[in-house]
Amino acid sequence: MAFVRHDGPAGDPLAPGASGWPVWPQLGQAAGEPTFGKSVGNAFSNADLGQWVAGQGVRDVVLIGAQSDFCVAATVKGALAQGLGVTVVSDAHSTLDSEEEKAPDIIVRHNKAFAEQGARLTTTAALIGG
Repeated sequence: MAFVRHDGPAGDPLAPGASGWPVWPQLGQAAGEPTFGKSVGNAFSNADLGQWVAGQGVRDVVLIGAQSDFCVAATVKGALAQGLGVTVVSDAHSTLDSEEEKAPDIIVRHNKAFAEQGARLTTTAALIGG
């Protein structure tokens, strides 16, 4: 498993060294599981991530994350552009309310868009066999 961390600019809560920058400990990152930094939405903008995925011999990725409508959406597109199969865990990505739309509605709308783009959808329970 690999983790992706957003590297924000100086002064940003996600800037390197800031409180929001580390991988969230509750995700349970094991020793030896790599972290790839990114400074834009698409995690595959970091070529090292693409190389690591290819080096694992996999052709499919499973995505979870924050900001369904930004980083997750951009990474789905980026992974598909790399020729990877994509599974999005439909109940394991999140976002914030916008002025026009509540977060749960944004998530539902993006899950539909992900499927229309060619991503498979699954749930956390289905993924872990529960």
